[in-house]
Amino acid sequence: MPHCIVEYAAPLQNKIDVPNLVENLFEGMIDSGLFDRATIKVRATPSDHFMTGSDKQLYMHTTVKLLPGRSPQQKEMLGERLLEIKTQVLAGTAMLSVEVVDLSEAYFK
Repeated sequence: MPHCIVEYAAPLQNKIDVPNLVENLFEGMIDSGLFDRATIKVRATPSDHFMTGSDKQLYMHTTVKLLPGRSPQQKEMLGERLLEIKTQVLAGTAMLSVEVVDLSEAYFK
């Protein structure tokens, strides 16, 4: 645990190195000091079909799902760090967002 799930507009595959971005996000998760390397899972999924407002603006949204227990400050630091990593790669190319959420007690492994 945690799960870092990147959803992005499929046309971004032609503009950026997605495997490298996944690696950078993985390293960002490690650098946060919040997780053991062996527990981190990062994956990226393209969306072939999407709509964003009145045009087809490209986007990349990242959701980080955590077991409960991190402080709001830790979650904010993590979200800002991951957004910074994405901005370095995608600045001006796509709408970027990050959401850090606690899993419910209904999470089973």
